[in-house]
Amino acid sequence: EGIFSLDTLPERLTVVGGGPVGCELAQAFARLGSSVTLVAPRLLPGHEPEASDDLAAALRADGVALVAARAAAVEARAGGGHALTCSDGSVVEGTALLSAVGRVPVTEGLGLSALGVELSAATGGIAVDAKLRTTVKGVYAAGDCTGDQQYTHYAGFQGAIAARNILLPLSDQGVATSRVPGCVFTSPEVAKVGLTESEARAEGKAGGVAVAYRRMGQVDRAVTMGEASLGFLKVVYEPRSGAILGATVMGPSAGELISEISVAMAGKVKLPALASIMHAYPTVSIALQQLAAEVYYNQLEASMPLYNALSRLGL
Repeated sequence: EGIFSLDTLPERLTVVGGGPVGCELAQAFARLGSSVTLVAPRLLPGHEPEASDDLAAALRADGVALVAARAAAVEARAGGGHALTCSDGSVVEGTALLSAVGRVPVTEGLGLSALGVELSAATGGIAVDAKLRTTVKGVYAAGDCTGDQQYTHYAGFQGAIAARNILLPLSDQGVATSRVPGCVFTSPEVAKVGLTESEARAEGKAGGVAVAYRRMGQVDRAVTMGEASLGFLKVVYEPRSGAILGATVMGPSAGELISEISVAMAGKVKLPALASIMHAYPTVSIALQQLAAEVYYNQLEASMPLYNALSRLGL
């Protein structure tokens, strides 16, 4: 977080890490006038590969140099600056270096062991159940300290649920790992909720896995805004039931549109059903209705032999 305390703009900034923070700040400093090099094997590794590719194009368009490798070693240079050696053998020199390789929960000094509060071996954070209860009765934990997804809105959600569970009768679930929306505030924005296509296929869903996909170049509002060259809407769903498993939106207002998909998932609204929910035109969000309509009509077309057979029977 020390980068926000800089008094002057770095002449040459090296960013290590291709996650949301690394990408956001690399683009921001490039637009402010720094010469920026970002070192990471892949951008947004937890997202769809299409998002990684499109974001790479966006960053390059803003002048960010991308090195598809890991940081191996760094040494200070006389007179200030640094030389970063990468896993591919390349060397990146700069006047400032930003490490954006992620954060881990800090649990030392809280007296947890004295209370008997256990930590999660998987995350290193405080172990909690679905109701945010720790291993000690009456002690709850919420937010980043649990080692779950590190979003401000998720921490706030968990904090409110923990307080509710402590103070009021009965209890609500506070762990919502599979339905936490997130947004990377680059330009264009990248937002996701639920599973990616590869994650869904790896889980071996009984109902199978299908994908509905639409580029921003097919979205009229994005075209009129001049933001149609990059970005897309991708929904992963079960073809038999139409249940939405996850989605990624890259483009203008992506962070807003992902919330609509989150509501649909929470309400168990099937993807084809979204075709009948009217959206205003021309908006970015109407792309979701159009995408759902394609899935709906494809299902109708696949069912035509059955409909024709029933019709011949007079049914």
